Amino acid sequence: MIQVFIAPGDLFQSLRENPAWFGVLAVGGALVVASILLIPPDLWVASAREQLIRQGREIPPGLASTGTFIRIAALVGGGLFWFAWAFLLAGIVTVVFSFALGDEGRYTQYLSVVSHGLLIGAAGALMTVPLKLVQQDPSLTLNLGTFAVFLEEGYAFRVLKLLEFFGLWGYGVMAVGVTKIDPRRSLGSAMGFLFAFALLFALVFGLFGG
Repeated sequence: MIQVFIAPGDLFQSLRENPAWFGVLAVGGALVVASILLIPPDLWVASAREQLIRQGREIPPGLASTGTFIRIAALVGGGLFWFAWAFLLAGIVTVVFSFALGDEGRYTQYLSVVSHGLLIGAAGALMTVPLKLVQQDPSLTLNLGTFAVFLEEGYAFRVLKLLEFFGLWGYGVMAVGVTKIDPRRSLGSAMGFLFAFALLFALVFGLFGG
């Protein structure tokens, strides 16, 4: 797991023949769960209240007592999404590189690549917990929108907020892995697809939440 951050090329070279994935995916899920558990229930309630006010909706009378429930829902949802997203993303990568572009990779190999790349995002979620506590915002991330202070709230700003630094780093690491699964694949084309996918994801989901 340390190699994910300091020597991804060597890591994926060895994983090509032994595509381990479950252990690192479980560790990543545990980091995500830990990042949720470290947020106090009161902060989840405050965040929910602020979101309701921003949407112009009425605040339910019993909202103050739902902090634990909100945190449990975030834990279950976050844990399930973590595994589902890894399987889905590995499937997309397999379809694009193996079936559409003719690379030699198998699904388990790409699942190994994706699982290790996602570990960076999981570590980032845990490392940003102190910032979330200071800013009193459990949804805070370090993203391109962080530096777009000149932009007002709107679609463009939401798109930039979805382009999170640790996530983009993870996609870059996955691109390295793709080139090790099939050495014929260039790093530029692998990064091009994965970053384009991240941008498309942000453009689509940025439509929501206005």
